[in-house]
Amino acid sequence: MYRWIGTIVIALAITGIGSAQPAIKELKVTPEKSVFKDSVWNRPSVIKSAEDVGKYFGKDAMETINKEVDFKKQIVLVFAWRGSGGDKLEYRILESFPEQIPFTLKPGKTDDLRSHTHVFALRSNVRWSVPVMNGPKNDETKPTVRPIKLKLADPTLAFKIGGKSKLTTMADLDAVKNVVGEASANSLGDGIDFQKEALVLVSWTTSGPPDGVLKHEVKKDGAIVFFVQGPGGNVRGRRARIGADFFAVPRGTNVSFESKER
Repeated sequence: MYRWIGTIVIALAITGIGSAQPAIKELKVTPEKSVFKDSVWNRPSVIKSAEDVGKYFGKDAMETINKEVDFKKQIVLVFAWRGSGGDKLEYRILESFPEQIPFTLKPGKTDDLRSHTHVFALRSNVRWSVPVMNGPKNDETKPTVRPIKLKLADPTLAFKIGGKSKLTTMADLDAVKNVVGEASANSLGDGIDFQKEALVLVSWTTSGPPDGVLKHEVKKDGAIVFFVQGPGGNVRGRRARIGADFFAVPRGTNVSFESKER
């Protein structure tokens, strides 16, 4: 017999609706040297109009950007910094609507000081972020994971979205409405600040008795990992339990789910 546990919601991974632009595209252009003055990798310059391109680029680069970027639908991010020649800028496109793209820097190990630049065109509705620190140093700086309750107007939805062994990220209230309907989404109230947080669904399953328990851990780099902790050493499998729970996490945090029970 199956039953659901926890408060349940899911987000559909809908990307690029009504737009021909990809979420992100790297442009092969180099900004002027003046961009490097007091530059820090996690403080990229944001260009929102063709008129502002000249503040950062020379003539040839300006022509390339104005040809490849539609500023009515896109913005440009300019990353520039000086650091180890081995520094590597990385990003991930999270499964959400609209997309979320957290940028991170993998520091190089060599002592050579080099100039680094990366220029990206992003669709205007994409939520991008950079960390404000290299990672938590103690428990007080670890990202906060808050359980969020949602009252489903249609309780049968619980059986459709539970037990999927996956994690889904929701970037805003519209993403929630697309999944559970406006009435259910509005039950969130002021429970989450989408300017600072994202909503994640963990759809999971276990067997029992005794049943596994949904838990999470925060890695040294600030990443959050959800997993199901099994009881261990017991004969199980008499019944299956499906569950789905959702949580508020800091926007841009790397969040994942281990499908295999620990």
